[in-house]
Amino acid sequence: MRDEVLKRWVKQPEVAPMLQYLRDAEKESAWELLGERGRVLDIASESNVTEGLNAEAITRLDFSAEAIDYAGEILGETVDSYEWVEPEEPTLPFPEDHFDGAVSIGPYDWRFLDVATLTEEMRRVLADDGLYVFSVPTPRSPYYVGGKYRLRYYTPDEIKRIFYPMWRLESYDLVYQLPYRAHAKVSHSPHWAQGPFVRLAEKQSDRLSARDDWDDASYLVLGLQPFDYDGYLDKALDCLFRPVGENGFWDDEEERLIRALDYEIDGNRLSWTPDDSNQWRYAPFALMGLMQWRASAEGDGTYDEQLRSQLDYFADAVADDSTLREMPSYGIGPLLVAFSLASEVFGESGADDDEDYLSVAIDLHDHSANRFDFDHSEDSLVLYGWTFLAEQLSGDEKDAVLDDVDGAMYEIVDQQNAWKTLFYFDNPTTRRHQNQMYTLWGLCRGIEVTGRTGYLENVEQVLDYTVEERMQDDGAFIWEDPSNRAYLGTEARRTLGSGDARPPHWEFLYECHQTFFVNAVAHYYAAGGEQNYDRELGDAMEWIYGRNARDENLAAVSGLDVPIRFMTLDGGIEVEDQMFKGTYEIGSYVMALTNFLTGKARSG
Repeated sequence: MRDEVLKRWVKQPEVAPMLQYLRDAEKESAWELLGERGRVLDIASESNVTEGLNAEAITRLDFSAEAIDYAGEILGETVDSYEWVEPEEPTLPFPEDHFDGAVSIGPYDWRFLDVATLTEEMRRVLADDGLYVFSVPTPRSPYYVGGKYRLRYYTPDEIKRIFYPMWRLESYDLVYQLPYRAHAKVSHSPHWAQGPFVRLAEKQSDRLSARDDWDDASYLVLGLQPFDYDGYLDKALDCLFRPVGENGFWDDEEERLIRALDYEIDGNRLSWTPDDSNQWRYAPFALMGLMQWRASAEGDGTYDEQLRSQLDYFADAVADDSTLREMPSYGIGPLLVAFSLASEVFGESGADDDEDYLSVAIDLHDHSANRFDFDHSEDSLVLYGWTFLAEQLSGDEKDAVLDDVDGAMYEIVDQQNAWKTLFYFDNPTTRRHQNQMYTLWGLCRGIEVTGRTGYLENVEQVLDYTVEERMQDDGAFIWEDPSNRAYLGTEARRTLGSGDARPPHWEFLYECHQTFFVNAVAHYYAAGGEQNYDRELGDAMEWIYGRNARDENLAAVSGLDVPIRFMTLDGGIEVEDQMFKGTYEIGSYVMALTNFLTGKARSG
């Protein structure tokens, strides 16, 4: 029976104008969004869609032998090749990056189709600059009333959770249909009487698209592009290890990373100069991100010489007690991660065979266990580091570190305010986004290595608060949501002309805040969390790559191949003490891209 349905779908008979309007609207939107392409894959669209594709070569894929045979009879040499796969296991018989475009109008309705696997497979076979156009019905469709158990209908949020965070929404059209009762009456009226209602639906579709009103659309026609996480990661790594004289962060003479690059604005151009001041914070964070990449399935030995040099530099630094006492938890925690992973990747010896990476990590643990009381939010990074060390140890040594992990988790959760959801440590910046995310990193990793899943609810509460209170419509996270008193006071001073020209801190949007959130969610998933934040992850990354106030890829704005550090709500990038790019930001960026590519930053 199913194969017969699939066969009938290939070529559908003429229908009344109100029904034909929908078919035409989807078809014409698909053609317009896809445009002219080279090699195009059509996934079981109605044959009229296939016939109108503007492509050099078309491959058609259906979900039954009968359907593909019938498609061949109808389309003939219009299609260059025909394939079919089982819809329950839609592994596509094509190599990676094979198609410039793809279209699928209709199949996402079918309940027997594994749409998650199909969408993942489409990312594999589509080129990075390719476009995948497909349509889905929403519960606003008039057919939902009688068909909701037979076919799939997606809310905008539900469909976004299928394609995010591995795809970006490049383009879309919204299709309107009359509500169920009106649609039913008009559809059964004489054909000549349906024309005005068709024109009304067409105009309303244009209005919905212009207003970006997804909630009132009956059908969504979506154009997706793969996020080029591989390319972004390669560029970020190259940027970190590019010489400072070439607008990179690697000091060839010292054989180590510098703290930051500062910029000035000259017209539309940014000019960069190295900042080699040392706060024992930025480069350790960058090294942590690099070692997480290196230890992952995405890592390779391209930069091993530089990584070993940087590790040995920090090994020498922490061997000096006075230097070690200067280092904040923000530096020691990341170094714990880096040296723990270095012992896994490189073995125990350093570049000159005179450093024992694991011993450095153990010494950092012993120092930090006696020094930090977890009364500062950044101390959570020490807990984060301990969890990586515990995974490199065994026996009594491992148990001792896990005991410290347990104690730190208890101390951190004790800081969570039951009335205000967030963690409230003693430092005055405790509520700010980055501090909350660092705390989640440590807590989630603690859950992962101890199995204390009862703490997952604590994590979920903060993630939900972050999404609901701090995430903007465009996907950006504000630094901190202000109190009503602070906000109204600032607005009053602005109105009176007596306020500071500098924007208040809640009007700053930082690229690194996007990736701090990504990494928190990735660790939440790894710890066993089951709530789905995939849509939010996709929104967060889309803001970096173009859905921001400047409507630009922020890496292009910086000219460094990594995103510029910040912008204000109105797209400004000129605030005197913020005009730099720190290596710590790129460290988190590398972590986030690694998490996407290894599947850690995806639910399920």
